[in-house]
Amino acid sequence: MLITKAVFVKEIKVEDSDTNVLIEMEVWKHQNGGLFAIDSSFLDQCTDSECPRINDPFAGQYPEEETIVKIDLNMPE
Repeated sequence: MLITKAVFVKEIKVEDSDTNVLIEMEVWKHQNGGLFAIDSSFLDQCTDSECPRINDPFAGQYPEEETIVKIDLNMPE
């Protein structure tokens, strides 16, 4: 298993196309330079001691080896 890292960039609000409600999203920068966003409510479920891991969004559809992204919740203020 490969582990990559991501660092926090900023928080944005996006309108959910199904409910028309604004959703808070966190934008993260992958170590390869790409950006991705995650619903903030997903990350709110994690504690400081738990560093969430997600499937790497840049690993391709059928990666040869499982790749995950480790998200550091210790964001700068």
